[in-house]
Amino acid sequence: MDKDADKIAEIDFMSMLAYRFNGDYEPENIFCVVDSEDHIYGVGHIVPDPTWSVIENNNMPADYVHKLNLDISLNEELTSSENIQADLLICLLKRAKELREKYPEKKVRVSHNIPSEEIREIDFYISKGFDTDRTHLVMKRDLNEDIQDYPLPGNLKIKKWEMTTQDEEEKYLKAEAAGDLYGVSWSLNHLRWTKKGQEWDTFTVFDGNEVVGSVMTWGLGKERSATENIFVLPEWRRKGIAKAVITEALKFLKEKGKSEATLGVFGDNGRAISLYESLGYRMLFIIIEFGIDL
Repeated sequence: MDKDADKIAEIDFMSMLAYRFNGDYEPENIFCVVDSEDHIYGVGHIVPDPTWSVIENNNMPADYVHKLNLDISLNEELTSSENIQADLLICLLKRAKELREKYPEKKVRVSHNIPSEEIREIDFYISKGFDTDRTHLVMKRDLNEDIQDYPLPGNLKIKKWEMTTQDEEEKYLKAEAAGDLYGVSWSLNHLRWTKKGQEWDTFTVFDGNEVVGSVMTWGLGKERSATENIFVLPEWRRKGIAKAVITEALKFLKEKGKSEATLGVFGDNGRAISLYESLGYRMLFIIIEFGIDL
């Protein structure tokens, strides 16, 4: 696998890192197209979406969709043919169907995100039966602009939380799940993978020892950082907590010399979009989520 990973890095460096260090990317769900000299023409994978984590929960609504995320990278130096992409897609969809066989009563969908300007890729997936699912808005905050202070209510405190133990990691994931309508959270593998990333930090609001809300940051190059995985528990919402913890993260990034912070939000989440706009975020670009039902 290490030999293959070195070659994959030449095509898609981030996928190589995920294959090596994120346990959610299992070897049996990764496919390569190679020639007789072991040149890699393309690589693709299926990886569980956070919605997959609740597939064995029989209390979920009957129409709840559990997703498997798909991605394909091509070696453009060796080929520009769609045949490689099509062959990989066939293998990946076959594997996805094998994964869903254990759950015949569940709604399962294979999902793939495409930036809206990538028309050729959009055409390819539409031609293979994929349709649009939802939009992801990517918003940017200019850190050269002033950042307003928002006080926390009561005795709540913000902690720059390193989550150094598994108990703390699990505590974070439990809170994240509690902040989601259907109890969905990242996997422990995904959390640990993200923690290993460049310039990773998490700002978490505590009521005593209990997690109330959180925002995570990581580097996206010299000038930009992400402000992602934002949540506040339902019973604590509409109290200014999200504004307080997000602006704490923004001030931290500004002090580090960053000039931009970005986040992603579903296009149908009007309340969150209004919140982010009130904090100075503005539209940057759009990603369209395509999918196909299995």
